[in-house]
Amino acid sequence: MRRSLVYKISGIVIVVFWILVLAALVKKTHFSPKTANLSLSTEKRPGLRNSEEWMEIFFKDRKVGYAVRRVTRIRGECEISEEIFLSVNLMGSAQKILSYTRAMVDERFLLNRFDFSLTSGPVTFKVSGKIEGDNLSLKVGERGKEEIRLIKLPAKPMIGAGLTQFFEARSLKVGEVFTFPFFDPASLTTNPATVRIVAKEKVRLNGTSYDAFRLEMSFLGRPLVFWLDEDGVPLKEKGFMGFTLVRSNPIKAQAGIEVAGKLDFYDLSAIKVSRKVKDPRNLSYLKVHLSHVPPSLSVDSPRQSLSGGILSVTKESPPFRAPYAIPYEGDDKELLHYLEPEMLVQCEDKEIVKLAGEIVEDNTDPFVAAKEIMSWVFENLEKVPLVSIPDAKAILAHRRGDCNEHATILTALLRAAGIPARIAVGLVYRDGKFYYHAWNEAYMGEWISWDATLNQVPVDATHIKLITGGIEKQIQIAGIIGTLSLTVLDYR
Repeated sequence: MRRSLVYKISGIVIVVFWILVLAALVKKTHFSPKTANLSLSTEKRPGLRNSEEWMEIFFKDRKVGYAVRRVTRIRGECEISEEIFLSVNLMGSAQKILSYTRAMVDERFLLNRFDFSLTSGPVTFKVSGKIEGDNLSLKVGERGKEEIRLIKLPAKPMIGAGLTQFFEARSLKVGEVFTFPFFDPASLTTNPATVRIVAKEKVRLNGTSYDAFRLEMSFLGRPLVFWLDEDGVPLKEKGFMGFTLVRSNPIKAQAGIEVAGKLDFYDLSAIKVSRKVKDPRNLSYLKVHLSHVPPSLSVDSPRQSLSGGILSVTKESPPFRAPYAIPYEGDDKELLHYLEPEMLVQCEDKEIVKLAGEIVEDNTDPFVAAKEIMSWVFENLEKVPLVSIPDAKAILAHRRGDCNEHATILTALLRAAGIPARIAVGLVYRDGKFYYHAWNEAYMGEWISWDATLNQVPVDATHIKLITGGIEKQIQIAGIIGTLSLTVLDYR
């Protein structure tokens, strides 16, 4: 019983973020005027060799997976492939996660085209893309059923799988700084990245001491460190939350992998509080003290207010009477934006549109129609932790997942019915801890909160919103995991 209840408040797919950290995918870093901008450089790769490098992945000293990266020269291009395997414990359930990237890059190691997949159990997320002039053309989904989108690029980017290999056979010098646009295939975003060579130091692995260069980069304000030997070959990589990658070989890397035992990743990411909250699902008011105010913290509505480090959350009060009939046909640009399809919120897909119509039937009252849609999602999605990138079309097909899947398909169905909707991401309380969680907001004359995982409208006051948006926004929260603490001051 406890497990099924825990599933109902399973958080954002934290492991996806950790996979991104392991792959050294970067967001929200800044260019330096003294750096070499590789996207503008005509420099070619010096003496690049075909290579295969294996790494063991450890989480708090437990071996939980491996990574293998291969580089092959093919007719003026380089093929980079990276496979990451993790065996983890999520909400008491053993999960095997496989991430695979294959990319073709030019002589400067900048992206030409790629394929990426993330598989956990029966669910696989796939995306491919290629550079077309100043655009990146993306295809998401199974072959023959792909969604196609164009992303405007400021410059030709690098992809995470090729980061450490970029430095092989390059003459490294302490003090050098490299910048380049970085494309992240999981969040489908491109951002500037900065890597600094900060020191030369000794690294000891498996009883052997190596002369190594220490390189540092920033991931959402958190440090990532990796050590390369004097030939630029990776020795060790260290991310946050206790993940470390260490050079290995094919046999050793794949042997002895264990699920992280009692180290449950969702529980480890949760925020424990000393004062327990009674009857949290019926709370109308909550006041907490924040150890620090996250930059993304949302205070854009009457539901949340901030004074210093004190956050107050007040549950919305009915009645909820929207000033429009569905479909919304007004001229408010913000509301019209939240009716549009996104890469992974395919509200114009014919199956999603058909289902929304069947649920709503002839009802034109936005609140009544939204309640019917949320009830359908609550009753028809199996509540299990799922490590995947939430994709509305895929969710409709497999009908299972955690809060992100519930929030994504609810967004798509609401928009398909003509109701402006968006995803909210933050924290929710249960059993002495605040867990990372996703829910929804739908416009009813004001933005009202909805939680299809808990079947709540409006949501209880323990829902603390940190950010609004899909996976491309949610990943920003990875930067505060493990750093934020809360003190419950008052509730009722």
